[in-house]
Amino acid sequence: MGSTLHPMRNRLAVLAVSLFPAVASAEVFENRVDECPPRAPGVSALTTSSNVLYVNDCLPNGCAVIRGTTSSITNTSSIASQNTTMSAWAHGPEAWAEVMECVKETFAPFNITVVTTNPGNAAHFEVMAGGTSQELSPSIMGAGGIAPSINCSANRNNQLAFVFAGQTSNKQYLCNAIVHEAGHMYGLSHSLDGRDPMTYMALSEPKEWTNAAQTCGTTTPQGCSCFSGTQNTFRSLMDTFGLAPSLAQPALEILTPRTGAYVPPGFAITARYTSPLEMLEGGMSIDNGTRQDVANNVFAWNAPATLAAGPHSVAVSATDYADRNVMQSVSVTVMASCASAPCAGGFSCLGGLCYPAASVDGGLGASCEGNGDCSTNRCESDGENAHCTATCDAGNVCPSGFTCLDDSNVCWPEEGGGCSASGSPATLLFGLGALVLVRRRRRA
Repeated sequence: MGSTLHPMRNRLAVLAVSLFPAVASAEVFENRVDECPPRAPGVSALTTSSNVLYVNDCLPNGCAVIRGTTSSITNTSSIASQNTTMSAWAHGPEAWAEVMECVKETFAPFNITVVTTNPGNAAHFEVMAGGTSQELSPSIMGAGGIAPSINCSANRNNQLAFVFAGQTSNKQYLCNAIVHEAGHMYGLSHSLDGRDPMTYMALSEPKEWTNAAQTCGTTTPQGCSCFSGTQNTFRSLMDTFGLAPSLAQPALEILTPRTGAYVPPGFAITARYTSPLEMLEGGMSIDNGTRQDVANNVFAWNAPATLAAGPHSVAVSATDYADRNVMQSVSVTVMASCASAPCAGGFSCLGGLCYPAASVDGGLGASCEGNGDCSTNRCESDGENAHCTATCDAGNVCPSGFTCLDDSNVCWPEEGGGCSASGSPATLLFGLGALVLVRRRRRA
């Protein structure tokens, strides 16, 4: 199995397609840089800032905005051209609920709390979602939203951004715009990665914070405001705010083979991987050799048929979008060939391979509960006992202590042959995951 699908992708239904130019940030306007208090030496940006993001629908009577030094506490903004009122959300409660669900799911990996109730004087970042760009400032042309540019050497808090929800009813666009402008308040630049919320590309399609080196820019490469070279939005938010406390840990389980198993050359390897986040990378290696990557999110491989007989270690690992790594390993023994040389003591030659005896877990004739318990990958039952079996060799030949059953063509332990087998030769064999077999001796 592959990793789980990313639950942070919320595909919103589009009420009406009313597209307008790309969401803008304040750096394209003059005099939009807020003066923020400098950080103390050795303190990283945002680490002393609030993790609360307030999205304001400006209901019922609009949001009063005062021109001045930006503050979400007092609803003042250096972007406003004058004291003004932003019109209230006009698309109804159902659309608001859907957009808020999308915003919350987009931020869900991180310890960022999205609220729709005014935190009052408590520290918080805020996005006003209402009105038009003209209401905020006639100088803002063709913008879907706007956020203050922040000096990267400053400590950020109580910032105020705007999304002009009066200009469109496209819910996915509005979700993306709210997340985008919040990202600017968190020090993120525009991205040329079309998957990321900080992009200008395909703004009516779902976005997710992307754990990848992203080139900054709108349509052409530009320098990143707060990062050298490229920015990684997912890691930036994770480093700043941490992961959500409720985010489940990834898990990995090797399904086949089981540890201690005797396996044939070219044996199958499968694993189950789960995480609430998408997988960043995954793979399998044998004896710490070259890793074989996961293909199409499916954890399934075949070991090389040329792998030497004897003990080997199989390791499977995966890393999710939060850089959380999980790894499991099993020890197995590849069975030797008996095509040109006899088997070692305690092993029986069948089908060209040296199978361990019934005294070994999963050996030929050993007790079993399912096919996966057997080195032969075949478990049969006569209704009272279940044993690991395999197809008879040509000429109805089985190893010593086994007989080839008529009609079923499998080697079954003989009574008194080292493995107990109750019932008469006419007893039915029930394949555990296979066909019903008739237990009659086949005469060579």
